[in-house]
Amino acid sequence: MKWLPVFLIGFVLPSFVLAQQQPPAPATEGSPIYDKGLPQVFVKPLTGDMAQIQGWQPALGEGLAEMLTTELSNTGKFQMLESTAIADLQDEIKMGEAGYMSDKEKVDKGGFAGADFMFVGKVTRFGSKTEGVDLGGFIPGSGGAFGIKNTTSEVRIDWRFTDAYTRKIIVAGQAVGKNEGTGFNIGVGVNGNGGNIGFSNHEFMNSALGKATVKAMNQIIAQVANLDLPISGRRMAKANAANQQVAAASAAATALKNTPGKVLAVPAKGVLIVSVGSRQGFKSGDKLKLYETIDTKDDKGNVVFTEEKLAGEVTLDAVQDDRSKATYAGEANPSAGWSVKNF
Repeated sequence: MKWLPVFLIGFVLPSFVLAQQQPPAPATEGSPIYDKGLPQVFVKPLTGDMAQIQGWQPALGEGLAEMLTTELSNTGKFQMLESTAIADLQDEIKMGEAGYMSDKEKVDKGGFAGADFMFVGKVTRFGSKTEGVDLGGFIPGSGGAFGIKNTTSEVRIDWRFTDAYTRKIIVAGQAVGKNEGTGFNIGVGVNGNGGNIGFSNHEFMNSALGKATVKAMNQIIAQVANLDLPISGRRMAKANAANQQVAAASAAATALKNTPGKVLAVPAKGVLIVSVGSRQGFKSGDKLKLYETIDTKDDKGNVVFTEEKLAGEVTLDAVQDDRSKATYAGEANPSAGWSVKNF
């Protein structure tokens, strides 16, 4: 298994030639990639159909996921999130928590971006045929290196975008890449468990299997390049929660503003001090209705009933936190205890 890292390099590095374009400049906060609110996507390491692909290994799926992450990012339609190096990012946080970094430098927990969608892929074909023998990309059994000279290779990937919040599948597709050409050398692992890949990055890209892989990848990119994903369940939920908070705050402010106030004093004719201010949402220039309060008392002088009579309108001139100075131009003679209302 010691040649497996070479295999991964062969999968990761070729991704630069798939779209045959220069990668975009690195995104920074405030750049268009953030301002456009692009859907945030991560690629789950691809799985393989064990019944169809002999010797499938998880490392193969991780390599394909890294290729897809690069190419999906290059479309400019998605904000891609890390998926294959999560453990390394978690280790960075743990190092800060363990005191290896200063508080100024450490990465705090809770800063990860949330995913809107997950790209899921399953490889159902990944291999070569020669002289009618399907090698599935690996040679079953044990033995020495086997050289494939003229091959027909096929790569098939079934893929889908899944909403990370609702688990609903948004769109699904299929990509098939076929190519005839030069094969590559495969070294058989012990007891047929996996293969020791013996080709360089250049050899893989010039092989029939490498070119078939590129074709399948390009099909996926072409299919998603014009794809307009809906607003994700995560963003909808966050927006609904924010709207509810805004609505609740607005309702509370309205209720507070509609709470009746009292005339506290009448220092001069046409001048009133009232018990409402900026705390209730009022500002200079606002107008309130002025009501005369008429109390009905019992024989002991206790107020047993109060009714109100509209006396006109007042205008707030100077507004403080919990009281205001207002002017009144009506014919009534206001006194302390009268009411002012916003309705």
